[in-house]
Amino acid sequence: DHSCSKIDKVEQLNRKLKGWAQFYRHTDYTAKVYSKIDRIIFWKLAKWLARKYRCSIKSLMMKWIKRPTPNQATTWVLFGKSNRGNLCGASLFRLVSSPKLPFRWRSPEANPYLRDEIRNTVTSRYSDVAMAVSHN
Repeated sequence: DHSCSKIDKVEQLNRKLKGWAQFYRHTDYTAKVYSKIDRIIFWKLAKWLARKYRCSIKSLMMKWIKRPTPNQATTWVLFGKSNRGNLCGASLFRLVSSPKLPFRWRSPEANPYLRDEIRNTVTSRYSDVAMAVSHN
């Protein structure tokens, strides 16, 4: 898969990483898992770049590891042409930098899809259910 440009590869990875961050945005205690995934993806991309350009990871890191903006953590910041021929730059997204959002329960009154009528549901204790099942 060395025909893929480095820009397109980073954009593919970023789409998946941002999708994960969006899906798990309400989850607690993600920092440890996110940092592990970030490390794995960072080094897998480094190995892929080294194989693609047939050079050492160290030389690539000296050239392409930077801060995308002054307050962000260092990551791969790559410049070049995409497969579509556009000259552009891309930086690898880090899951650790994705914000956690609080989960808010909606009250039933604010949900228009809930019915207003009272549902006839039966609530039973375990012993009542076990007794009813055992007599059949």
